[in-house]
Amino acid sequence: MEDVEMKAGVVYGPRDMKVEEVETPSPGPGEVLLEVKAAGICGSDLHYHRTDAPSSPNGRIMGGHELSGRIVAVGQGVRHRKAGERVTVEPLLGCGECQYCAMGYYHICKKLTHPGGGFREYTTILEEKVFPIPDNVSYEEAAILDCLAVGVHAVHRAGVTITDAVAVIGDAAIGLSTLEVAKAAGARKLALIGHHECNLKIGKKVGADIGINSAMSDDVKEIMNFTNGEGCEVVFETVGGLANTMDSAVRMVKPGGTIVVIGMFRNPIALDFGRLMRNEINLIFSWSYSMWDGVPEFVIAMDSLARGELDAKSLITHRFPLEKINEAFHAALNKGESGAVKVLITY
Repeated sequence: MEDVEMKAGVVYGPRDMKVEEVETPSPGPGEVLLEVKAAGICGSDLHYHRTDAPSSPNGRIMGGHELSGRIVAVGQGVRHRKAGERVTVEPLLGCGECQYCAMGYYHICKKLTHPGGGFREYTTILEEKVFPIPDNVSYEEAAILDCLAVGVHAVHRAGVTITDAVAVIGDAAIGLSTLEVAKAAGARKLALIGHHECNLKIGKKVGADIGINSAMSDDVKEIMNFTNGEGCEVVFETVGGLANTMDSAVRMVKPGGTIVVIGMFRNPIALDFGRLMRNEINLIFSWSYSMWDGVPEFVIAMDSLARGELDAKSLITHRFPLEKINEAFHAALNKGESGAVKVLITY
């Protein structure tokens, strides 16, 4: 592949992207060269598209860490993967040396990086970060395993059981993924809270017993009706940002219950610690995913998907070729207008 050019998305500044010809990489020691087949647009990608992209006259090749593809070449020392394999990428890479990496908690490694390359035709990835895709799972489904793995980790952290009533606040991709995993874990009843009617319909399709439009009704009151006045054993907050969702979470969780915070808040928020303490509410946080009992949660998500316990197809609402990457980012950034849940670049 040396000296052969490929197409890639190149960022010059906020909302300034171009598809250009760049040199195709060659796999180094321990790496595989991947022909990208599908890549999802993540919220972190959108941050750069909004305002955070450094302006540069030379441009910067875009990331894209939610991806799948086909191995076309392997580097020196690669032992377990071979050309022609369909694979997906676990986009979390710790330093491999700290105590967190040694315990399998590489997601909280201080030197964590996100290997990717989904917004280019070819990319190189370490062999240890690619996993074969089961025959009954498509490239597109495999490209959003990152979202499903986030849900797996959150449900693991919460310890959801078959006796639990669960509420998920947030109807975007992470909220829907968490809902699906909670359903697969056996949650007794499930409520999805959001303000996009199309997403709430998808939520019902993938496991929600009810969908609550928080823009049109009192979500706490609806949850209390849903649980016969008791509240939910587990509440997942997946919105973050500038949302005032934690107040609702505190008021709809059952005494002795658990609130799991997945959403990333931009500013400090106020919490009713009196209520939290009086009711012995467990407040925990869920960041990304890693290993659980020695097994990668990314692989747990993939196995559940292959068994039909999770539905990735219903979360994929938009597909664009690389040449239309600006249109793809516009759809992902303006979900209220586009109705997008998960937007993919497909090759």
